[in-house]
Amino acid sequence: MNILIDDEAFIIQRYGGVSRVFSELIKRITKDKNQNFFFSNFYSENEYLINLGLNGTKPYLLNIQFPLKGKLLRAVCRAINRSVELKIISQNKVDIFHPSYYSNYYFSSLEKTSKTKLIFTVHDLIHELMPQEKGNSEIALIKKQNLLRADEIIVVSQSTKNDLLKIYPFVKKEKVTVIHLASSFKIEPQEVKGLPSLFVLFVGERRGYKNFTTFLKAFSKLVECLPKINLVCTGSQSFSNEENDLFSKLNIKGKVLHIKCSERELKYIYEKALMFVFPSLYEGFGIPILEAFESNVPVVLSETSSLPEVAGDAAVYFDPKDENDLFCKMLLVANNFKLRNDLIAKGKKRLRYFSWEKHYKSTIEVYKKALH
Repeated sequence: MNILIDDEAFIIQRYGGVSRVFSELIKRITKDKNQNFFFSNFYSENEYLINLGLNGTKPYLLNIQFPLKGKLLRAVCRAINRSVELKIISQNKVDIFHPSYYSNYYFSSLEKTSKTKLIFTVHDLIHELMPQEKGNSEIALIKKQNLLRADEIIVVSQSTKNDLLKIYPFVKKEKVTVIHLASSFKIEPQEVKGLPSLFVLFVGERRGYKNFTTFLKAFSKLVECLPKINLVCTGSQSFSNEENDLFSKLNIKGKVLHIKCSERELKYIYEKALMFVFPSLYEGFGIPILEAFESNVPVVLSETSSLPEVAGDAAVYFDPKDENDLFCKMLLVANNFKLRNDLIAKGKKRLRYFSWEKHYKSTIEVYKKALH
């Protein structure tokens, strides 16, 4: 097959679940002698893409800083790459076009060809379920346009498929294939100095549906019972003024640490954590769960959306809207050595259900299905 994947996710993210998924897919397509792969990118700060070593992909002007540098470079890169991608589609060079994120710039070119099939991946339904958050309504509209046009649809969990069919009843369920994600954490950890000796770990974004405020309130209660406990947060965004004010209000100002880290450093932080807590109100899949399993750290999860589907019996669950329930579950895990070891053992077993090889083979089957 002639396969084109665009670089949208790699322009948007330096790290993150969506770009991780497509980097693992691209890694395998480029090694598959049965596939002819098209990809256009000359600039990226995405660590996964840079590590793949694709020709032309590099971060530019690393030692030069100027206002709006990132925004300008992304805009130029996006314009150039889109023109290349649209030309490839218009010239009937590809059988499969699989956009890496939610966009619609390619619709007019797709209309000019009967050959190219559109494969659309839905990572979650957060934009539809929480339209009040900035930008979500616009993205939900773009997703709807793609769902109307797509030849085949991929979702990352059965939970996401159920939500998709409920919110978009016009979608034929026969078009929707569930393909689970996996862990990419079989890497050597890199030491991070200055970590607290005892800490709870929070990974990723902290906005809205990530439920960070409820988590902080529960953590402040945990500190009252375990004065030596700390909280380590990773992710690209430093704490905001509002978050720092909340730390002070909850009397945990000196207990919360933010670290921007590489993948290898993140692995080290996972391994040193007392527990990993994922308090989200909603997730399409939840790759950090598998990262925690891979790193031998106990997991405490919201009992919502796809999270039980991913973790099975390898986590302690709580009501994400009940800070007291979360506090009690964290305290339970912190004080129970046997429970922590049991969770770690179950997490290792759970990892056997998920692999990128399985993900790749299932994706290729969806491509083939679209062509028949």
